[in-house]
Amino acid sequence: MSAAAGHDGPGGDTVNDDHRLDLTDARVDFLTITFQTTIGFSNGTTMQFEAEFAITGRDGERRIVDPGQKATLAPVLALLGDTVTNATLDGADLRLDFASGTVLQAWPDDSYESWNHHGAEPERRMIIAMPGGGLAVVDPPATTD
Repeated sequence: MSAAAGHDGPGGDTVNDDHRLDLTDARVDFLTITFQTTIGFSNGTTMQFEAEFAITGRDGERRIVDPGQKATLAPVLALLGDTVTNATLDGADLRLDFASGTVLQAWPDDSYESWNHHGAEPERRMIIAMPGGGLAVVDPPATTD
């Protein structure tokens, strides 16, 4: 990725305006539940959610998931083994469509980084939904051979 359109971010990493999500055709391979919800994909990318997000199932029912509330996490389990058919961003609003018909939506939180995307090797670009809206896109530090 070109750093020409970017600026220095946390830890001196390059922050740029490239908001690609490398998730189409990626299968959900693992889920991790702690104080956040992490979804790991077959292509090596991960998504972490630290604030409320929504999952709309095939039945059309929209469920709000709060990573800090265990009782709301059940809809996340249905994603295991499902495949992303489309991944879109509208500002910091995230939408993942799955082959099953399930839709995951996330949006900015007023106080916290609500979600982040960690790209696969070798790029490992990170996209972060910043508090109050907006995105930060961080490229990994350049390597020298």
